[in-house]
Amino acid sequence: MTGLADIAAAGRRLLARSGATPPPVWDLRTDADTVTDDPLALHHAKHLTLMRAYQGRYILLPSAAPSGSMVERLRRHYDPVEMAHLESLRHGLETELSVPRATAARAATKGRDWEVYANALKADVRAQAENPFVAYLRESPQRDAHYRQFLLQSSADLLAEASASALGVVGEFGPAQSALFRILIDEFGYGTHVKKHSVLYRAVMRDFGLPEDYNACWPLFDTAALELHNAIHYLFQNPANFFLQVGFLLFAETAYQRSTQDHFRYLREFHPEADARYFGEHAHIDLHHTAMIIDEVAAPLVATYGADVGAEIVAGAEYTRAAFDRAGAHMLATAHAFDLAVAVGDATAAAPDLTNLGAAVTTAGAAALAPDERLQVGGLGTVAARAFPRFPTLAQARRATG
Repeated sequence: MTGLADIAAAGRRLLARSGATPPPVWDLRTDADTVTDDPLALHHAKHLTLMRAYQGRYILLPSAAPSGSMVERLRRHYDPVEMAHLESLRHGLETELSVPRATAARAATKGRDWEVYANALKADVRAQAENPFVAYLRESPQRDAHYRQFLLQSSADLLAEASASALGVVGEFGPAQSALFRILIDEFGYGTHVKKHSVLYRAVMRDFGLPEDYNACWPLFDTAALELHNAIHYLFQNPANFFLQVGFLLFAETAYQRSTQDHFRYLREFHPEADARYFGEHAHIDLHHTAMIIDEVAAPLVATYGADVGAEIVAGAEYTRAAFDRAGAHMLATAHAFDLAVAVGDATAAAPDLTNLGAAVTTAGAAALAPDERLQVGGLGTVAARAFPRFPTLAQARRATG
């Protein structure tokens, strides 16, 4: 198991590699240089460290040129010695944080027929009630804050949407590769930048007063958001998980049909001024993506390579379902906790000020602070320290320094 000393040492190296006031896309900090033996803080720092390892596979450029030589700054960010050091921690972190859940998914789905599963999944999605989080928003006086929180936490992955799955397309593996690539280019707007899904996501973040630069919100990511991000990347950054990746796409493309439709309708009703194209586009196009995954990817792969491929696809889908379920339950529980804190005067909804944040605080660590000290909780607002221990365990806050 990767210990506190390893995570702290990695944090110091990442801090030095980032330098002073880095552009958001090159900000590699993890807070690990200040992590104590608080198990929740260490767990959070492990997930941040793993996220930094995964982000190292992306081409990331700032929206404006930094001071000095751009070429030299790029070389420092992608320093091969530093990247190799971080990569040396990755396997241990994956083994601790992701592998047990993949193993559990395989055990739970053993013997299931992939075609029967896929047909049942489509029927299940069609029969579902409205997304529980969206349904809750309709009744909450703090719906603006809750939706801002949803957008901020989801940005860990969606501001670089499909970059992870792009890693599962490179190579040479026959007609299934071409079908996956067609799905991928849909995500990238068919080469038209303004139609790229991550660009559409930036638009709705902007309408809710959130920064739109990739990685800008990392100080406010809660542990649950990092867990979901890393669950996805564990699949796509390991080629041995290729058939699990197909399972991810089967579940995600099918589930998004309904969840994005719910979000689109919610935004149209309660935030008609917000740009909802991101959700409207997914509600439409993911119908086609599900059919492509089933007919042009899963079916030919199973026909060519055998039934154990089908079993792996089902395991990948259920691994993904569990990851999304955990994230959704956390988001809803956080909304409940915030509304309860507002009701007793212990919380105030407000957009975050990323220039005015102090040290990270866990739900356990808040007990050591002055009861009235204010903490910024993600995109929600500020919460009194005495109320934060009543939030879900994987919530994360920052001391508000203003």
